[in-house]
Amino acid sequence: MAELVAGANMPLPSGPVSIAVTGPYDVSAIVLGSDGRVGGDADFVFYNQPTAPGVQLRTRTVTIDPGRLRSGADRVVLVASPEEIGRTFGQLPRPSVVAADRNGRQLASILLTALRTETAAQLAEIYRRNSQWKLRAIGHGYADGLAGLARDFGVDVIDEPAPARVIQWAAQPLAPTPVPAAAPFPPAPFPPPPPAAPGAGPPPSRTSGPYGEVIALTNAERAKHGLPPLSANKQLAEAAEMHSLDMVMRNFFDHQNPDGAQCWDRAHLVGYRYRKIAENIAAGQRTPVEVVDGWMNSPGHRANILDGELTEIGVGLAAGGSYGTYWTQVFGTPR
Repeated sequence: MAELVAGANMPLPSGPVSIAVTGPYDVSAIVLGSDGRVGGDADFVFYNQPTAPGVQLRTRTVTIDPGRLRSGADRVVLVASPEEIGRTFGQLPRPSVVAADRNGRQLASILLTALRTETAAQLAEIYRRNSQWKLRAIGHGYADGLAGLARDFGVDVIDEPAPARVIQWAAQPLAPTPVPAAAPFPPAPFPPPPPAAPGAGPPPSRTSGPYGEVIALTNAERAKHGLPPLSANKQLAEAAEMHSLDMVMRNFFDHQNPDGAQCWDRAHLVGYRYRKIAENIAAGQRTPVEVVDGWMNSPGHRANILDGELTEIGVGLAAGGSYGTYWTQVFGTPR
């Protein structure tokens, strides 16, 4: 069995290759194209989304079959971060990384010596050079955790800009459902509420009508996977409604508003103090069933809905704008 230090590489036999990581680490894989960037949510393989074409994650072992990767994929990067938030690689046992062929024969071990203060790292990669697939040791770490690593590959993340932040991989906005010009969107049966009078305080929690139905459908999906239901939270509902109304009034569709504010900013604004935060948005869907179904068929949104670490939810909905309806789910885990 070969021993690879950072930068060293070796050719791989044909067929699947498994890379196992030993130690208290979360392991994931990122599929990249020739431009070194992901093509979408489906290119990120982690515990809540353990498979992609040609890639499978089981506990801390990633199996990669180069011949079955998505079209245009030229590289798969193996990523690890400490399971315990706030820990660095230098505070933990050095990860053991071993690659094996389809028959379990060990091909190489990867020696990682330079990781100290980092909280996320590229451990190794399988990449194509001409027609040959190779394995290379990397050992490149990031002091700002998965956020820095992910941004290098074109993945959007939600993170809390505080020293003890918890990073949540953010779903790309669900593609809006366009309303044909020949068939104007009908008047919505659930218009946004009128602005509150000065001094009236925050609006009540949205737990009935379409808001309650989105919560119920979301919890039904969680129940299918053995997860506890999310509790409705008034502050998260206020943050979600704020964002839906903002998207209508300023005619944009994004997690980030024109002023640069993200979901964690809105959570802080309404007084929600969190350990973890995540957000799903969608536009143009006409019913709660349609929007939840769309989220569940989008890997990043699905991962947020099925995140077992999240415990609370708020739903926002506003009618109007370019797409007729703007939906927001904000998930949180309070401090």
